[in-house]
Amino acid sequence: MFALAILALAASIECKVEDAQYALRHNPAITATFRPVDSGRDWPAKVALAVHFGDTNRTYWWLPWNGGTNDRQNVASTTDVTLPDWKPPSPDGGPRPLGDLEYIGTNAHYEVIDDIPRRGGIAPAHMLFPSLGDKTWHWNTALRDSAPKQFFDLIGCAFHHAGAKVSEVR
Repeated sequence: MFALAILALAASIECKVEDAQYALRHNPAITATFRPVDSGRDWPAKVALAVHFGDTNRTYWWLPWNGGTNDRQNVASTTDVTLPDWKPPSPDGGPRPLGDLEYIGTNAHYEVIDDIPRRGGIAPAHMLFPSLGDKTWHWNTALRDSAPKQFFDLIGCAFHHAGAKVSEVR
């Protein structure tokens, strides 16, 4: 029943990427949001993905990037984009604490969106990062986070009105 409600909700809202709010199916304590960032010309999405693990209160940051000729979409791990001295990493290196993840985004009918999420674009209804759990579990044996291989579902859209952020659907 919960899954049907999520699917109906995802089909009913069209949301900008930077306003989208997601929860991991079967573990809603793991959430995802996009934050607008000045990521420079090397990272054209102009958003960073925050994946937050509620049980440990840890957040991992990622920058979307297009795989080019390999026809895959990805996200590259980066340091905390909310820090005042944050700068995007070089596309050829730089701080990437957890490396890269393959990203698969779909619309509400599970049709694959063959592009990365971009600031101002329409948010995917569902997102899958097949190796997220592996990356967050094995990157540091003292700081482990577990995530099942499952979709993030769009659960809400925070619209900005007159400078205030208002959650439309939750």
